[in-house]
Amino acid sequence: MPIELDASSLGQVGLGIFAKTAQLSSVKTRLAASIGKDEAEQFYHLSILAIEDLARALPSAIQPYWAIAEEHGLSYAQWQNLPRFWTGDGGLGARFHQVYTKLLQSHAAAMLIGTDSPQLTPALLEDAQMYLKQNPKSIVIGPCSDGGFYLFAGGVEIPQAYWNAVAYSESSTLQQLIALLEKLEVKIHYLPEQQDVDEGEDLHMLRSTLSSQPQLLSAQKQLLSWLNRTAPAA
Repeated sequence: MPIELDASSLGQVGLGIFAKTAQLSSVKTRLAASIGKDEAEQFYHLSILAIEDLARALPSAIQPYWAIAEEHGLSYAQWQNLPRFWTGDGGLGARFHQVYTKLLQSHAAAMLIGTDSPQLTPALLEDAQMYLKQNPKSIVIGPCSDGGFYLFAGGVEIPQAYWNAVAYSESSTLQQLIALLEKLEVKIHYLPEQQDVDEGEDLHMLRSTLSSQPQLLSAQKQLLSWLNRTAPAA
């Protein structure tokens, strides 16, 4: 059974990691168009492992949870190493709202990430957590190079209408979200820009990023080894 959120976690930041169960949903479809379905699913598997490694390396001030897209996916073996819950029904905006609100109800702040940026480091998430600790009623955003965001965190309530009004997976996604958030008149703090992986060409940038990072988690090393075979340097 999924572990329920606990009100005793009020001093922590709750981290919701959005993930799909590959046996139940299509994953990395745009990447599959470039490198094939099997390789794309292998990348997704390695990314899941890297993000789980990241979650387990975080300080106790950040409590991670898998936010699983499919209710039936909660029982699958790959999600059993962390607490988990279902995102709920609806489009991506509705799911963002549901997960963010659920975490905020039982934690000092809520943080959201996905599995498309397996290069993320514990230090980056700790920076977001420390900023929220010092500025509880604020928002932290990690901008993505494709116009979206790889991290969203906050200690303030956000209307569901804001989440639903954004067109996701577009070059203007983050701009749309920021325009809405500015109506809340809260401070917005930005983390360094990062990439995510959607297309085949993104693998080369990820390989370069991981190769240049001074310290890699175990699963990131495994992912880099796969990238060296699949997306070697030009």
